[in-house]
Amino acid sequence: MITQQLSIRKHAFATLHHIALHNASAVLFSQTNVSSLGDILQLMNDGASTVPDPVMNKTCAQFFCVLIGQWGYCGSGGNQQSGLSLPPPPTDISNSFMEFVYSVFLPSMICSVLDADFNVKDALQCRVLAELGRALWSLKSSSRGNNEFNSRVVETLVLNGCAGNSGRTGSPEIANGFINATSGKDMELVLKAWKR
Repeated sequence: MITQQLSIRKHAFATLHHIALHNASAVLFSQTNVSSLGDILQLMNDGASTVPDPVMNKTCAQFFCVLIGQWGYCGSGGNQQSGLSLPPPPTDISNSFMEFVYSVFLPSMICSVLDADFNVKDALQCRVLAELGRALWSLKSSSRGNNEFNSRVVETLVLNGCAGNSGRTGSPEIANGFINATSGKDMELVLKAWKR
């Protein structure tokens, strides 16, 4: 039964990942699907942080990274980051999504990375870490700004610790690493240093 449930979830993860990756994310906030968006985000968050399969973890983390890139840069003209002319989500949807990312996705992912079971020397788990680094960089450089990133990631998650990781806080050096990062790769290296 558990194997069947995981198989069904893998199909859901792959479908949602495909939607985001192929710039069809407008379907997620369509009139038909908008009422399920919270459940979709929770499903993908669980896949990113709790499913015991690094490939699925990476797929789900990449889903969030792509949506941050599409919805975190939106203005009246659509996606400003990649130059795509995607229909922007309504402001309330974009704000709700970003709130979910900051209050649910990032804390669960950071706690997952800091967990003793996460092995930064494993090639598959390094791919998860790379996606999280890209997501952090996308948040820092999004239209919502560096100030929100510093407040909600550096101050709240790094210096005060995220719930669930036994209060494991980052050092001022880790905080400065996030503040001074200039790419997703820099974010990944800071996460590795925090893990050590």
